[in-house]
Amino acid sequence: MKTKNILSISFIVSLILMMGCTEQPYFDIPYDENGNVIFTDISEVTSDGVTAADPDFTINAIFPNAKPGDVMEAEVLKNQVPSWDPEGALQLLPLEGSLKEVTVGDDLTASVTYTKEEAGLTNVGDAVTIVFSGDTDSGIISITLEP
Repeated sequence: MKTKNILSISFIVSLILMMGCTEQPYFDIPYDENGNVIFTDISEVTSDGVTAADPDFTINAIFPNAKPGDVMEAEVLKNQVPSWDPEGALQLLPLEGSLKEVTVGDDLTASVTYTKEEAGLTNVGDAVTIVFSGDTDSGIISITLEP
């Protein structure tokens, strides 16, 4: 009886060890035709900024992982009190009416222009975050209204 218990425990432990050593792909890592891992660049989002005298501002982005013709969504996020919790703290939330669609060009770039009113920039020092999101890439930048 004691031998059967030892054999059963040994079998269970060895089964657990074998299961723990099997390949478990947690991430879909891209490989080229030779089996080498493909390393890509990260997106770069830039802007010349906005001053109180400017009527609008443009954000330019380079999306190295996107494909020409991909549609990206650009949206302004601003610190706001959430509508569902009027007594709550400020949170970075999407600004109503600020969602725009932009298309990635052949050079893997995209640009979006916002007026200060669209972006909710009314007073010097106001800050917003613009996020780009799409199926293949994303980007983010913060913009502050300068004097």
